[in-house]
Amino acid sequence: MKIIKDKEFLRSIAHQIDLLNTVGGGVSETYIDIKKKKKGAVINVWAAGVNPEAFKVVLHQNQLTIFSVLQSQENPQMAVPMFNRVFMLPPQVDLGRIEAIYKDGELRVKLPYHDAALHPRQIDIRQL
Repeated sequence: MKIIKDKEFLRSIAHQIDLLNTVGGGVSETYIDIKKKKKGAVINVWAAGVNPEAFKVVLHQNQLTIFSVLQSQENPQMAVPMFNRVFMLPPQVDLGRIEAIYKDGELRVKLPYHDAALHPRQIDIRQL
């Protein structure tokens, strides 16, 4: 068995193989990394062969769905799902401040925490 040593060839064919796998009924290989930070969390998504326009990020209540579809050029109503991931968000995430940014083949979804989650305050107790 010969090992292909031409890295440029492997890079150029990887996209085609992944696309054929998707069209043939498979799903796109995605890599998702979640980092928890002091002021929030970040979801990083890398998906081989996925155009930035194909990504969709949908928030419904505390459920965040990140997915991608491959649109048909001939029939815009026909689409093939490439990948789909669903995240249940914890209550400390400020749903109104979530943002998604695409740069250099990576989709980054920022999940900032509420200010109250970052700075606890003491509640005075009233006596009746």
